[in-house]
Order: sequence, then structure tokens, then C-alpha cells
Amino acid sequence: MKHVVLLSLVLAACQPDTKNIERKLDALMQEVKQLRAQGVGGAAPAAGQRPQRVEPDPTKTYAVSVEGDWFEGPADAKVTIIEAYDYA
Repeated sequence: MKHVVLLSLVLAACQPDTKNIERKLDALMQEVKQLRAQGVGGAAPAAGQRPQRVEPDPTKTYAVSVEGDWFEGPADAKVTIIEAYDYA
């Protein structure tokens, strides 16, 4: 019986905090709706507005220095494959 009374007191004590959080959440949702209506954030640009991506010229040979970097295979290989990645 003590547990039920304690639980009731805890729930009653949390009621005002929950209502305050709900009011803040509702206000934030209204703000997000207003920003979206203005076209700020969230919406992807139209397909025609995206700038054209610059691609490397496939007819050219590009030199990238790998001196001092870790490698596998012979140092005088005719082809070097560089693998790049980001931990983030």
C-alpha cells in the first residue's frame, strides 16, 4: 500500500512539469510549421535549382602524392589506388 501512495505522489508531483513540457513542445512545433511555410530548412530544393556537379575529366591523368603514407604493394607500381574515408 505504501508503494501505491508513493507512486501516486510522484505522479502527482510530475504533472505540472509534463504540462509545461507539452506547452513548450507545442510552441516549438508551431514555430517549425511557420519556418517551413516560409521555406526555411527541411525542404529540399527543387531539382532544377541544384548546381551541376563538376566531374573529373576521364581523359586526364591525375597525380596524387602518397609519399609518407602507408601503402601495400610495390613502391614502384604503375597504378596507385587511393582509398579515402571519413570516420565521422
